[in-house]
Parts: sequence; structure tokens; C-alpha cells
Amino acid sequence: MSCGGLALLAVGNDSAIEADKLQPMPSAAAAAAPAESVDVVIVSADMGSMTLSCVEKLDSLAVADVVVVDNAFDPEQPRESGARAELSRRATIAPLDARHGFAAANNRGVAHGRAAYVLLLNSDVLVVEGAIELLVQALAQRPGAVAAGGRLVDPDTLQTQPQYRPRPFPTLANFLVIVLGIEELWPGNPVTRRYHGAALDEGSVHVVKTQPAAAALLVRRDALESIGGLDERFWFWFEDSDLLLRLNALGEILYVPTAVFRHLGGGTFSRWDKAERIRSVHHGIVQYADAHFSRFRRAVLGVALLAISLPRVALFGRSRPREASAWRAVAGSGTALIAGRRPDAIAP
Repeated sequence: MSCGGLALLAVGNDSAIEADKLQPMPSAAAAAAPAESVDVVIVSADMGSMTLSCVEKLDSLAVADVVVVDNAFDPEQPRESGARAELSRRATIAPLDARHGFAAANNRGVAHGRAAYVLLLNSDVLVVEGAIELLVQALAQRPGAVAAGGRLVDPDTLQTQPQYRPRPFPTLANFLVIVLGIEELWPGNPVTRRYHGAALDEGSVHVVKTQPAAAALLVRRDALESIGGLDERFWFWFEDSDLLLRLNALGEILYVPTAVFRHLGGGTFSRWDKAERIRSVHHGIVQYADAHFSRFRRAVLGVALLAISLPRVALFGRSRPREASAWRAVAGSGTALIAGRRPDAIAP
């Protein structure tokens, strides 16, 4: 794999035109991609205008069906009735009567389709014309490949978002710098820098042993079904890392930087309080470690979790009971990892 990248053109008021220049026009093979080849699955927390904007960009002959999973995430949050009505007109709505984790919600959406390919698409992503066809073409040309991810760009500057380049799979070191607060205090630490991955030639398709961003990930349906879909023990963090690691054991993972997606940035987490964020992030870390780390690495992580959680349980016991409860759950999972037991859920 060669390093470096293609220089992007400066953008101003003509950003919509420049977006088309970020990738070549689809080849004849991609342009002639058969209809009804891709099911697009989008999980929505609020069925609002952002999700509608995402769906409105899915005008592609390659798309068989668009499935929007209404995750009923926050019953007290006002729903945008106009956006929901328009979404119902443009897509198949898969309603959930209780909020699910992101992995489980995606699985419910995948079950609604039959197409050979499934595009797992975040609701805060806008597809640039031709991107889906280029992902289909890349997989069609490599029968041994099971998934292909595109390139996420800033919606305004159209520059590649470096934090969403293909990155290594999480290690014990990655999790330690997160749980010990090193990443927050020292964002440029060597472990975090390595985790963000290296720039790749943006004009070529790459076979990667790392994980491309799963915010726009095309997967062969038979491969997804053979590994049992997304692992529903995960909630809202590291389910994508787990999915891509298991797919990587099955076949090649491709990074297709010519397939461009404008990434707006979601609003779901901004509505969560501190206790919910503590539960969700640490739940993902613990479940990933339990699934993929050795006994020794699980125990080391467990010690770190106890070290950061027990003082907070004591400190916040009366002043912030919800946070104290969350940290108590983190401590319980740390104890389970040390003892070699399956950890209980931290998130719902």
C-alpha cells in the first residue's frame, strides 16, 4: 500500500460541484450495476431531518430497498412528524417498540432485506453520487472480499476526515489510554496516533488488515449471515470493530477511497447525560475485551477499570448517584474480567 494522498481542490460556494470531483465518474461496469443489488440499512434515533437528508441522497439504481430502523431511542424526545411522514414515503420503516443497541437495531434492519449486498449507513452520512456503485464494483471484482468501506469527508471542506481513515483494531494499549484518561489529557500520545491510522493513496482500492469506517460499510449478505450479523451484546461502541474483525477472518476487507461519503456528525450522544456516556463507552470496551483479548489482557484491563471506578463510586455516591451507579457497574465488570468470568452488561 502506497502512502500519501491526492491533493483536494479548494472549496468555496461551489462545494456541491467539488464533491463530484472527489471521485471519478463510475465506470461502465459500476454505472450498469444491476437494480436491486443493495439493501441500505439506516438506524435512526429520532426519525428527524438528518435521517431524511441521508435518505434523500440514496438515488441509485443499485439500491433495492432503503430500510430505516426507528429505534424508539428516547420516547420523551419530540419526533419530527413531517420528516417521519416523508421517510415513510421514501423507505421501509422498521419500528422498534423499545430502544435497542446499535448492533441489535442494525440486525433488525438487515432482516428486512434480501439483496446480495447490505450497506450499513449511519444516519449522519450523505452519499455522494456514484459512491455505492463504486463499493459494489470493488467487491464484485474481488470474489474473496467480504466488505468494503468508503472515505468519509468533512461536509463543508470536503477534506478527508483523518480520524475515520482505516485504523488498527483496538488493543489493550488503546483501551488503557482511554480508561485511564490519557487520551483526554494527551490527545497526541503515540498509542492514539497509531490508532488513527495512516493516510493511503486516495485513487486506489486497498486490501486492508485494519478497519475502515463502518459509517458507510458495504457487506456481502451471505458473509454477514455466516458470522451471525452484528454481535448484540454490544450497545453503541466498538460493535463495528468487532464486526470487522470477525469479517476479516472470513475474507478480505477493502478500503475504497474513491467512494466518498459526506459525514455530518451525529447528535445522539450529545443528548446523553454523563452517566449514559460512561455506561456506553465502558460497556463497549469490556465486551470487546471479553470477546477478543487473552485472559491476561482481560485481567490487566480489569485492574485498570477498578482503579478508575472505585474512587469515583466513593466520591460521587451522594452528590451524583447516577454517575456513581454507572461507575459501580464498571467496577463490577472489571472484577469479572480479573476473575475470568463473563462480565455483566454495563449499558442496557
